[in-house]
Amino acid sequence: MNRNLLESLHHDDFEKLAADIKHSLEAHRYWMQRITTALVTRQPITDRQFIAEDAHRHCHFGCWLEKILADELFQQGSFLKIEQYHKRLHDSARSIINQLNFNGEVDVEAFENFMQQQKEFFDMVMMLFEFSVLNKQQFDPTTQLMNRRSVDSVLANEYSRMKRADDYYCCIAMADIDHFKEVNDVWGHDVGDLLLSHTAKIFNDAIRRHDTVSRYGGEEFLFIFPDMPLPQAESVIERIRIKLMNASISHHGNLHSVTASFGVTQMCRHCDIKGSIKRADIAMYAAKENGRNCTVTIDSQAVTRQTSYDHLNNEITDLMRQHCKLVQHDSN
Repeated sequence: MNRNLLESLHHDDFEKLAADIKHSLEAHRYWMQRITTALVTRQPITDRQFIAEDAHRHCHFGCWLEKILADELFQQGSFLKIEQYHKRLHDSARSIINQLNFNGEVDVEAFENFMQQQKEFFDMVMMLFEFSVLNKQQFDPTTQLMNRRSVDSVLANEYSRMKRADDYYCCIAMADIDHFKEVNDVWGHDVGDLLLSHTAKIFNDAIRRHDTVSRYGGEEFLFIFPDMPLPQAESVIERIRIKLMNASISHHGNLHSVTASFGVTQMCRHCDIKGSIKRADIAMYAAKENGRNCTVTIDSQAVTRQTSYDHLNNEITDLMRQHCKLVQHDSN
């Protein structure tokens, strides 16, 4: 459900989404309580958020939903269904309120319809709330980036898209913070965690909304660039590398600089996802061997022209190393 939301939203977004849903749902429970009280006491209701034709736009939940749906990212799936369920609930509520206001009584069939609409609405909202809460758990707590388990599903989605369309391409990049073990050994894990969160923010702020960066393990990060050719991915990663290098952080009066080594390649339809990750990993380690704080690319098409991807054996690994290209930064 809502796969591209997972790919586009960040940890804080899901945190806020869950809180907003909970708060708006509580407001709607109060709205329900007003109606129940009116039915029991047979007191008329004249507030606009109950009797207007567009009452669903005036309650707290409706105002929140309208704001959410203004973002095209949310104009899909469950959010559009909730809009429909919400309107039907208000329509059924207006029907029984009009009956109550007119003659002090409510038709049984109309009331049963109202209760059914209420159930369907709250079931859908709770489903969305659970979605937002569960997706918070798919983020790494230190960096607030997607964790490895969740990014694997993004990779699978991109691989599936690539297999369906011959003209679709996707680049990936592996990044590894340089000398991270030494930072932990000398300065402690608090500084190490600070460097991780600092690096993650720079990475995340530098990519497009539909790109993905995740903490892939330890001090390693994985970027996914949908619909991006290799030369453009090289440029993006180089810009990120330089931005990271120039952004030192302070901790207890001590300045710490951070650099990382990057390996960039394309996802390949001629091998599985593991093969593409392996290729990015080889490029990243080649960057380490080139002195760190640099970017190395491997063109998967060049490798494919020379061999099959049937097995990730030593021969293919050696061939990939031969196709490693150090990206030269133009200081001008």
